[in-house]
Amino acid sequence: MPALPHPPLRKRKKHTMATPDSEGFVRSFARGLRVIEAMGRTGAHTVSSVAQDTELPRTVARRILLTLCELGYACPTPDKGFRLTPKVLSLGLTYLTSQPFWGHAQRVLETVCLQLRESCAVAVMQGNEVVFVLRIPSAKVMSPHLGMGSRLPAYATAPGRVLLAYQGAGYQDQYFGQTPLRPLTGQTQTDPAELRHELARIALQGHAWVEGEYDAHVSGLSLPIYDERRKVVAALGASLLTSDFDRARAEREILPPLRAAAEQLSGLAPSFLAPVL
Repeated sequence: MPALPHPPLRKRKKHTMATPDSEGFVRSFARGLRVIEAMGRTGAHTVSSVAQDTELPRTVARRILLTLCELGYACPTPDKGFRLTPKVLSLGLTYLTSQPFWGHAQRVLETVCLQLRESCAVAVMQGNEVVFVLRIPSAKVMSPHLGMGSRLPAYATAPGRVLLAYQGAGYQDQYFGQTPLRPLTGQTQTDPAELRHELARIALQGHAWVEGEYDAHVSGLSLPIYDERRKVVAALGASLLTSDFDRARAEREILPPLRAAAEQLSGLAPSFLAPVL
């Protein structure tokens, strides 16, 4: 009996990135995420402030806020505003707990924080900012508003400069082309040429030191974290009081334990953490 002919192979559709103008882009979903991101920042959140922060019409912002309240991700406040609820943490914690790297990173961070008695964090790049994905504060009163999810300008922080230093020239060109370099303290470096020179130095020496450029009272020391392909995808950093540490003391006392911790994390970090503008 002759063999039956095989049915023709069906070509798989290629998945392409959805853009705001494409058919696959769900605008209502995108708007909801923009509202959640806006409410994650500090300050009071009213219909007007959320509409302004997200550039959405007031009526749209109000419907999204009421929907978030109905779903339990937000709730009204006594002053007729809105705030996020702890349920919103489940959106990120489900992901974090599913990845073995994060449990390991949390333990490493706890150990080095206890050893140094200083605030330590793991940060990644998101847009033109760094985001703390893990952070353990020290007992010292220092930047109490910072925690997991906090976003800081990359150019003025040690983790941000580490992440910028190990990207290609094209990435840096794009970053400096679209990022306003504002003076945040009297020490903030805002000259793109000087910053590029500093990034080159960081890439050579393997760590970044930033003194009082984001907060005049706080300095930062940071090192890269690599994925399995030896690409820098995150940064490990310590925050130090400028009154306690100068560069020499920080590199002598803080850098060795911090480097050992970064080495424990390198090779295990997921590659999808890599910076994307």
